[in-house]
Amino acid sequence: MGRRSLLLALFLGVGCGDGDPASPDLSEAELVLVRGDGQGAAPGEALPMPLQVRAQHGATGRAVAGARVRWEVVEGEGARLQPRSAPTDSAGMVSTRLTLGPNPGRYRVRARLGNSGASPVDFLAFASPLPDLEGLSSPVVQAGDTLGLQGRNFSPRPEANRVSFSGVPGRVVSASTGELRVEVPPCLLARTVEVRVQVGERKSPPLSLTVAGGTRSHSLQRGEDLLLGGSQEPWCLHLPSLPGTSYLVVPHSSGTVPGGSYPFRLVGLTADGTTPAAISAAGASGSPLPAAAAVGRGEGLSPQGAWDRRVRLLERRLLEEGDLSRSSAAPPVRAPSGEGMSLQPTPGERRAFWVLNRKEEFDKVNAILRWVGARILIYVDERAPAQGYTSADLNALAQEFDDPIHPVVTQAFGAESDLDGNGRIVLLLTPAVNRLTEGDGSQGYVAGFFYGLDLLKDRKGSNQGEILYGLVPDPTGKEGPALSRSQVMSLLPGVLAHEFQHMVHFNQKILAGGARSPETLWLSEALAQMAEELVGAAFQARFRPDKALEYRLGNWSRARRFLQNPSQVSVLATLSPGTLAERGAGWLLLQQISGLPGQEGILGRLTRSPRTGVENLVHETGQTWGLLISQWAASLYLDGLPVPVRPELRVAGLNLREALSRFDGSYPLRARPAGESSFALVGTLWSSAPDYLIISPPASGGVTLALTGPEGRPPEWVAGFQLMVVRLQ
Repeated sequence: MGRRSLLLALFLGVGCGDGDPASPDLSEAELVLVRGDGQGAAPGEALPMPLQVRAQHGATGRAVAGARVRWEVVEGEGARLQPRSAPTDSAGMVSTRLTLGPNPGRYRVRARLGNSGASPVDFLAFASPLPDLEGLSSPVVQAGDTLGLQGRNFSPRPEANRVSFSGVPGRVVSASTGELRVEVPPCLLARTVEVRVQVGERKSPPLSLTVAGGTRSHSLQRGEDLLLGGSQEPWCLHLPSLPGTSYLVVPHSSGTVPGGSYPFRLVGLTADGTTPAAISAAGASGSPLPAAAAVGRGEGLSPQGAWDRRVRLLERRLLEEGDLSRSSAAPPVRAPSGEGMSLQPTPGERRAFWVLNRKEEFDKVNAILRWVGARILIYVDERAPAQGYTSADLNALAQEFDDPIHPVVTQAFGAESDLDGNGRIVLLLTPAVNRLTEGDGSQGYVAGFFYGLDLLKDRKGSNQGEILYGLVPDPTGKEGPALSRSQVMSLLPGVLAHEFQHMVHFNQKILAGGARSPETLWLSEALAQMAEELVGAAFQARFRPDKALEYRLGNWSRARRFLQNPSQVSVLATLSPGTLAERGAGWLLLQQISGLPGQEGILGRLTRSPRTGVENLVHETGQTWGLLISQWAASLYLDGLPVPVRPELRVAGLNLREALSRFDGSYPLRARPAGESSFALVGTLWSSAPDYLIISPPASGGVTLALTGPEGRPPEWVAGFQLMVVRLQ
């Protein structure tokens, strides 16, 4: 395996995955609605989509797996549920199917979380006969006019009727069982449209209507952008025809329910009068993918990623077991055995360490202090294989940690603790780390880790000091996969930067900050990946592109995986055991946010904050999640293009297109072309995930765009659908 391939194999999986404890803890659990509310069907028929909830810990949003959820029909006669009770999966999700009763009207289903005190979640559903649209108050209207619709079997509740104009929803002003008054969408262009009434899932036959004009257009200058979403209904706009114009159109979710997946429909109408031709987007079935299938979207974690995920979950368990708020200025303590530890260490000293193994037990390691740096002490296991590190290797590792790793990481994220009072971190190089890799290493290696237990006093297995663990050269494969000195030396520095950030994070958030819960694992991982990027940028500034690549290659590789199919990857990274694509999404989000105007110092603030996840980012940036996600989504396509967009739509400090094109000369994010004739893009978006189109309006008439839920239904509020439009030409 070549040096670059080896780097890629390791760095693709460096980091900490998201997951859940094996046994559910319902003491602070809650249920949240994911999808399926407000549906309808004919009496006696099944609803088109399942009812789905998620069990999670209220303080952290962490999924609760294996918790039993019970479903009950609390309003409406004769309705049936299948199943009536089921456990949550590894992402905290569980769903049921509802078949409506024989009578028209409203049905209510309630979901309860076991015997916990969590508030139940209610779903509404409606049974209605087929609506019959018999006539229109006028055959010709202007966009924005109010139109009368006559017929039978309409709902007397305005919000229960959906009126569409060739897929573009109109606003129902008033309703009775025989008449509706509807605002013709102001964004509709001049053309003939088909008008339908839908009650629940029951659609009337269409009637033809001519829209003669009155269209309200959004005229954007080149580089200008427009965001639709939130309370704006209907979500539609008209882009005019101008010579040579094109627009980037980004439908995206700003939903914050981890693991949520939401069907959507983006309609584009042109003046040719044709019925919108269906374009299938990724995930077009509209059904949530099971966790196992979702992992396949971005490939599962490497041995390094799987091990780090396991360690982060062990740290979470430590926090749940008791108070970890210990002063980082605690007096020095000795190692558990009292062997060989001094405050003024000198090379040749011996010390015993405890090293976590795959059984979650501890191996005792005796090591010799081989190098003393300004910020690091390097110990090497007495039983390390022959042909191991040379003095020059250890000197190079120490110098690289002393500068730039330590100053770059601490300046951005804050200082580490000094529990043992020696003013340095300890790097233990031991074959105990090599043994953590299962198999031949073809999928990557466990190259090193940090475990927060070492910063806690009086805990079994704690080394009571700032310890990083690293593997050793093993040319013959005695202790694990065969690895030469040069291979290990090219891998270890990037791991040190990543894991040192985790050490700093543990101190800043838990020990010094007194946070009640650790950071959500996707954001914790993104912060550690930012440490790799910052050190890489420092080497780039020193005209060391070879070293810069060692630190950046992993992030770039994972980012490419995400950008190959972004609509099917949630940046919240909640599907256990996690994917490389999710890791790429998390790093890209933090890379873009950290470069926003006015966000200097954001990485340190996120690290110190007692808040977690989305709440942490929203509070520390002072911006809504919807705005952060929309700017990030647009920047992923716009960065590196010669379009004069505002700085918020760039990825500061990195030409993303140039960096990610180094692999094969191509940028992985592609946008579908559309807009020359009518279309309907149908697919799904995962929570906080984007999709991309390039719209080129025809020579006359422009194009009307409308973003809805499936079959033209209003989007579920939990999906947080938004539409970002940027004029490119």
